[in-house]
Amino acid sequence: MADIIWLNGEIMPWSSARIGVEDRGFQFADGVYEVIRIYRGKPFMLAEHMQRLKQSAAGIELKLPMEREALMEQINKFLPRSDVDEGMIYLQLTRGAAARNHVFPNVPPTLLFYARPLPPVPEPGRGEGVKLLAVPDERWKRCWIKSIALLPNVLAKNQAIAAGADEAVFIDNGQVTECSASNIFAVIGKRLVTHPVGSKVLPGITRALLLELAPSVGLEPDERSWREEEARRADELFITSTTREISWVARWNDRYIGQGKCGAATKKLHEALLECVKREIKGTRPFI
Repeated sequence: MADIIWLNGEIMPWSSARIGVEDRGFQFADGVYEVIRIYRGKPFMLAEHMQRLKQSAAGIELKLPMEREALMEQINKFLPRSDVDEGMIYLQLTRGAAARNHVFPNVPPTLLFYARPLPPVPEPGRGEGVKLLAVPDERWKRCWIKSIALLPNVLAKNQAIAAGADEAVFIDNGQVTECSASNIFAVIGKRLVTHPVGSKVLPGITRALLLELAPSVGLEPDERSWREEEARRADELFITSTTREISWVARWNDRYIGQGKCGAATKKLHEALLECVKREIKGTRPFI
């Protein structure tokens, strides 16, 4: 793998990359980010990710240093040089380097991205189910911004790992919001239930696509507030993200979901998602 990074318009070796100690991303977590999936050397749903990046940046009053189309072109030019065939792009935008002050400075922003390989995702319905640990949602109320200020998520994730779980699921006044690094869905009867995007839920790219695909597998999208008791009694639960696609949930705290087996609706949705990938990537990924 070519160990390179795109930093402020230049492609360079990692060893040559330099960011100022007073960069506001480092000192204030004053920035936003995106993670884009790569299948067979091609980015999946790149335009949607760039639109979300623009929305997140606007949410912290930060303007993109270039037009979305130009940034997409730069990413597409970079990928062949990265030698990453199956993996992800991490992109970060901060307000730039300036003397430490809470007032926004008039300086150029810092924009970077790089590619990293990822292990194969298990086939739909295969692999061990995810174990969730419910934790109080103590995050800020602008979770629709994909902010680099992720310490509450990091703490929740590590709390889950320490308890023998795989992922933390946030509970806000009894309501299920999302997980520390993923969105969460429930299959309840013929409905696909998930909390609406807003102050406590990130507008996940995979999340939005699955809501579009739901009718094709016989499910009615149902974006609404839902309680922890509903989640624990759901027919099926699964979590989603750009890097994990869909992961079925086997257990919520000490309770098994759907007898600890991956449900049929979850499998169908994952298969439908992979078909979308296949169409966009034009069949270059080896699908089962």
